[in-house]
Amino acid sequence: MINESDQPLTIQQRIQLELQQLKSDMAFDFVAVALADANYRDIYWKIALGAKSERYKKITVRMGNGMAGKVLQARRPHIVTSFPEEVQDEVLEYPIFLVESLRSGMGVSVDSARVEQKQSYGVLLVGQREERAFGKQEIGHVERTAAKLAELYDSITIHPVSEDTQGAVQHDKTTPLLQRLRDFRAKGIICELLDQRITQLSQERQEQIAAILELLVRPCIQANTLAKIVLGQDDAGHTLVEYECEGECHLSREMFNPVKDQLIALKCDLEIMMDERRQSVRFTVPTRLLLDEMNWN
Repeated sequence: MINESDQPLTIQQRIQLELQQLKSDMAFDFVAVALADANYRDIYWKIALGAKSERYKKITVRMGNGMAGKVLQARRPHIVTSFPEEVQDEVLEYPIFLVESLRSGMGVSVDSARVEQKQSYGVLLVGQREERAFGKQEIGHVERTAAKLAELYDSITIHPVSEDTQGAVQHDKTTPLLQRLRDFRAKGIICELLDQRITQLSQERQEQIAAILELLVRPCIQANTLAKIVLGQDDAGHTLVEYECEGECHLSREMFNPVKDQLIALKCDLEIMMDERRQSVRFTVPTRLLLDEMNWN
């Protein structure tokens, strides 16, 4: 297989072609690949065709959560035909559906054919922005493409994943921060949890973050005004918390005095922006450092 310059295609180019072919053959709106990290705990969306933006690159999914996490944990296809109705209690765990406005989707695991490669490389996701049912033929077609991708990844993988990381990581679905975000959604606040690492912080750290968010959203809930919270990642790998509200929320640094200790403990530097119609707050949480802190303590 060669490209227009008569040079052999790179593995990345061949993967891209396989995804383009699948998207074209099956008329999917969205096709993407997520890969697991070396510890088989965090999952990152690496390639996406038909994406509305590059926000998918800011998503980190935890094993067992959402589309990618469930596929890798069970090693079998996972299908959502009607989002969000089918996953009402787990909407926040499907950030790729929220970011890409997907209505239906199917994920299959990209499984190595090598005996020494004990775990899947990742997940192949196909999606539609309108409701779509997936039959046996469509599932089979996607699985065949996943097998081709696995062959390509096999050809460039040198070190197999250690058996020490075989056990699937179990997650508490009722962590303090996740429960607080669910409560916010129930009260009309738009929430997007793109960086799911933050739900693995200690209970104390999650309570600190939740207290700050509670202070932010309370005026909007009381005034019944539109507000949105996005927990994503910045370029440095920190969790970037972005809060935006419309109307007269009267954001100021003084209003954060009740959570001053939490801000100091988390080393958060607030950035407040206001105009005539919209107000916003941004701050980062050093999630990676705080996770390391848990390991050392």
